[in-house]
Parts: sequence; structure tokens; C-alpha cells
Amino acid sequence: MTRTITGPMLAMTATAILLAAPSALEAQGRGGGRPANARASAPIDLTGYWTSVVTEDWRLRMLEAPKGDFGVGAPGAVTRPGAQAYGLGPNPSLGGSIPYKAKGAQAALLWDPAKDQAEGNQCKAYGAAGVMRQPTHLHITWLDDNTLKLEADSGTQTRIFHFIPPPQGGQMTYNNGVYTPPEPPKFNAPPGTAPSSQGYSVAMWTTMGGDRENYERSGTLNVVTSRMKPGYYWRNGMPYTENATVTEHFRTMDLPDGSTWIILVQIVEDPDYLTQPFIINYHFKKLPDSSRWNPTPCSVN
Repeated sequence: MTRTITGPMLAMTATAILLAAPSALEAQGRGGGRPANARASAPIDLTGYWTSVVTEDWRLRMLEAPKGDFGVGAPGAVTRPGAQAYGLGPNPSLGGSIPYKAKGAQAALLWDPAKDQAEGNQCKAYGAAGVMRQPTHLHITWLDDNTLKLEADSGTQTRIFHFIPPPQGGQMTYNNGVYTPPEPPKFNAPPGTAPSSQGYSVAMWTTMGGDRENYERSGTLNVVTSRMKPGYYWRNGMPYTENATVTEHFRTMDLPDGSTWIILVQIVEDPDYLTQPFIINYHFKKLPDSSRWNPTPCSVN
């Protein structure tokens, strides 16, 4: 079952990330000069073919979960000692995997797959907040020097990551000892961007290491996606709204057996339906070629 990180745990996690990773500006500045574009400055290589490795929530991701299954089974199927069964009560999601408000949980119970099929909404579980959870293969390529394309064969979906430059450095006024910090990067979609299932994704590298001998250069791809149409986290109609924002951190890891993996942390914030950020980890293993690439249409279940 996917774990929801509570407020104190979230704060500790954020602190750990900040302590572990230097700013993109510091990393870009090492070695002299800023690289000309995102492809040239990439600290990790995400290109190629990848397969999802379903290490948790196998039942929800691989099988047809029933309506109202918030990660603990069908409503009322599992009971807690001395308490009511999961999936019941004013907020049926309590104890489940998604930190829904009562409003969001009740919306999940209204899911009607026949209605989605009739209205041509078969792909609502394949939007930006749901497609990475599918048992899918990925194909990642550069469209140009500042645009990365991620294709998923499950549902035949395409996501586009638009890179922005790292923030300009801060300035120190030495005569009075005042430091002006750099402006934070702006991950906003351009004004007037029309909503879509994959939304508009803004990306930036965070680079670490590479400045000294024995310090290997590495880093993270940070992506913020907004302007999404309403969709589902899971194929059993767990909904998110048009006000949801998805923040993702992609890292690669080389294992002793020679395999390369993507470790993806996905954070969804939805002020309409969630009580707190919904945080999930996904894993993808690199494939040697395209032989397992198999685009398939969306399915309502």
C-alpha cells in the first residue's frame, strides 16, 4: 500500500532534500560558465526505453480494482479492530492511500466507467497525474535542446517537458553586508495555456558533484505540471481536479548488476480534493532496445 507522508514527516523529507542537494545555480556555475542549453547541461541521461517495475500496490496497478477501493480493498471489505470497516463513513478514504478530503472521496464513489466510455473519456486515468502509475514502458528523447519528450505506450500518451534556465545568482553588497538571494525559478505555465490531459510541464535540472576528483557528477530532473484536465490517479476512478499540480523529481541509479533505474518521486497537490500532498515513488528499469515497446489504447478499467 502506498504510504501517505504526514505533515511532520513531509517537513523532515523536504529538509533532507534541501540539505542533500545544492542549488541548480551553484552546480551550473562550477567549472566556469553556464551551459548553453538543457541538453548540454544534463547531469543525468534519461533518454532511451524504460519499463515500469511494479514494486508496490500491485493489485491496484495491475488488476481491475473495484470502485471505492482507496488502497485497502472494496468498501467495507476490511475491518479495523474496534472500529468500522475501511471505505465507509463520511470520509470513506480514511486509512487508504490517497489523503482525500471527504469531498474527494465521495467523488470517487460516483465513478461510472460506462459513462466515461460513452463520453469518450477512456483516457482520464492516463493524464499527467496517473500515467506514470500505469504498468507501462517509457521512451524518452530530446525534441530539441530545451525540450524533452516522454512517451508512454500504455494509453499511447506523450508528455512534453519545457526547460527553463536556472535562476540567476544572488548578489552580495559588501559595503553593507547585504545579500540579495536569487529569484526563485518560475514553473508557471504560460498565460492562456489551454488545459489538457498531460497539462503543461516546466522542467529544470538540479546538478550535484562533478567539481572535484572522486565526486561523480549527478543530479535530478525537476518537473512541475499544471493546467491539467480533471482525471484519475488510478483506473478505478480516483479523481483529481483541474486545480491539481504535479511536481516530479527524476533521478537515475546504476546498480552493481549493470542495470540503470529511474527513481521517480511524484507529489500531487490538489486544494479541492486533498488534505495534504499525495506523495508516491515509482521505479523504471532501462531496457536495451525497443523490442518491448507496445503502444496500446486507453481503457476505462
